[in-house]
Amino acid sequence: MRASEPINTEHSLLMSPDDDRVTHFGGRTKRVLIADDNRDWADGLAVLLEEQGYTVQTTYDGREAIEAARTFHPDIVVLDIRMPRLTGYEAARVFNRHPQSTRPILIAITAWAGESGKLRAEMSGFDYYLAKPAEPAEILELLKNL
Repeated sequence: MRASEPINTEHSLLMSPDDDRVTHFGGRTKRVLIADDNRDWADGLAVLLEEQGYTVQTTYDGREAIEAARTFHPDIVVLDIRMPRLTGYEAARVFNRHPQSTRPILIAITAWAGESGKLRAEMSGFDYYLAKPAEPAEILELLKNL
């Protein structure tokens, strides 16, 4: 199943009418944290997003993502599900401990496609779910509409 369907639609964010490439939060560029143990994929996504004007930080496991978020303060976190040290599910539960006003939007991205994966992502607190291999246009469209 390939879906960029929202799991949870409680986020109300401001979109910039001036820039088709990047939406903004309160006048600043979106900050995206990527966590995926496939370094080539994570780095490639980072380059794609930076070219579109996003501010991006890349990590390669769930624990690094949690640590990086403390100083990077992401608006959006893209988490692979299967990672060493801390899975995407476990990392999502940590992010969900933040108050709703400071909690980033969480996007699960996984090769474990299917309804059970989507349900588990929802139960872990993800807002959106993407199946790998996600097309770049699909990822950009999702981020643009957040």
